[in-house]
Amino acid sequence: MRFRYIALAGIIMLTGVSFKLLSGIFSQLRKTPEIRFYKDHPDLTYTVFNGCKSAPVNVDECYAAYNAAVYLADSADCSTEGREIKREFKRLVEHSKEENITEEINADCNANKNKSFFAKLMEESK
Repeated sequence: MRFRYIALAGIIMLTGVSFKLLSGIFSQLRKTPEIRFYKDHPDLTYTVFNGCKSAPVNVDECYAAYNAAVYLADSADCSTEGREIKREFKRLVEHSKEENITEEINADCNANKNKSFFAKLMEESK
């Protein structure tokens, strides 16, 4: 009987540690210096990723540009410049009509104004 409790406690601890370690590893994959560089330089990101769609030369560079492009397409920046960047990258990453992209951006920006307490708390923890 004691062995079951010890084994169960060990499995629970192992699961918790694995979850914590793997989530840290996966979050670091999205925060590499290359991806951060492309996030800070949207024009270069657009050029590199657009080139990668037709003829990828450096796969690592294309991966970083793609991650940055997805981040920029889903950013929470609702300023005039931010909306234009979102529109540009949504056109590049998604295959939607212009009307659908505009509706999606408007819906995202309006939803950002009225976020629930839980949603704000989750964003702050990221």
